[in-house]
Amino acid sequence: MPHPCRLGNFKILLDAPTPMHKYSDCSISMQTMTLTKKLLIGNLPDSTQRSAVESIFRIVGPVISVNIIRNGFAFVEMTSSDADRARIQLNGYRLNGKPLNIDEAHPPSSRR
Repeated sequence: MPHPCRLGNFKILLDAPTPMHKYSDCSISMQTMTLTKKLLIGNLPDSTQRSAVESIFRIVGPVISVNIIRNGFAFVEMTSSDADRARIQLNGYRLNGKPLNIDEAHPPSSRR
């Protein structure tokens, strides 16, 4: 059974039951992990298509997902560093005459 250990953007797996070769009792593999962020986009024109939002954000970097929601809002998911750059570079960008409001999305707070 692998024993995971997370160090920053890396995940190290220690595979004890599977010897790598005759001189080793275990094997070690390292996998990179990509940290992502979701951005909340506001003030979108009502007729905005997913492809339009994706093409705007693709200027900054690869887009993982776009989710258009009602009332002029969307969520865009990118790698953490690309999302930070997009928020700085594209905040205020005019789409069909309307300036975009871009902020990092946060999980909804629990209501009591």
